[in-house]
Amino acid sequence: MKEFIKIILTDLNLKIDEDSKIEILTEEQITIKPSLHRPDFIARVNDIILMLEFQSTAVRTKDKKRFKAYISNFDLKRNTKNKKIIFAVISTAEYSKFVKYKINDWDVFIFPIISLLNFDEREIISNIKQKIIKQENFTDSELIELALTPIMVQGRKNIIHQFEETATLMNQISYRTQTIKESVYGIALMLGNMYFTKGDPMRKKIQGDFMMKVDCVTEAIQENYNAGKTEGQIEGKKEGKKDGKIEIIKD
Repeated sequence: MKEFIKIILTDLNLKIDEDSKIEILTEEQITIKPSLHRPDFIARVNDIILMLEFQSTAVRTKDKKRFKAYISNFDLKRNTKNKKIIFAVISTAEYSKFVKYKINDWDVFIFPIISLLNFDEREIISNIKQKIIKQENFTDSELIELALTPIMVQGRKNIIHQFEETATLMNQISYRTQTIKESVYGIALMLGNMYFTKGDPMRKKIQGDFMMKVDCVTEAIQENYNAGKTEGQIEGKKEGKKDGKIEIIKD
């Protein structure tokens, strides 16, 4: 996910060095009600904690409260070294902007929305197909955009179709580095786990299509997953329905 994180931080005017260590922390946050108090993605990058939430509906007051709870909970339980916490929403429903949640005159929670509304999934797919045919090189941003195309469409049927089309193209690409390959496949896996429940055939297909093609996913982790265990990179369980979102269970 390194390239994806770099793009997000750059979009927020925060840059990291190429050799920066990135540590995924999403599964480390444990609370009494994990379905309410854990964002979709957490990572540590140098002295920054990056939190991301994927949102398919407009952010409302109850969402703002939930987002603030994410930060407060992590800051209390995990942020022992007082690192800077950056929270952002990646939205398919709103344009990029800053959002405020005012508790009182001196306590205001402000966070950015990074919009995908200006992205056209058909244009992205067409560009990828043309480059594959012409055997041209891809930029990291183009590959990240490809991995994100499933959340740019609406409706279960369209989402399933987009996952299938995206998987086909991802498997035809010659990746410049192993890092960008792992980022692209990692995003696709994360989105698949967000959109489909554990027993859903489509989720199993996504995991089958992607997991064995990412070299960083070891045989041991795959065996643990098949046995229903939650270890290594596949751990944790998130149940419940977020308002306006598809019901999700995340591994």
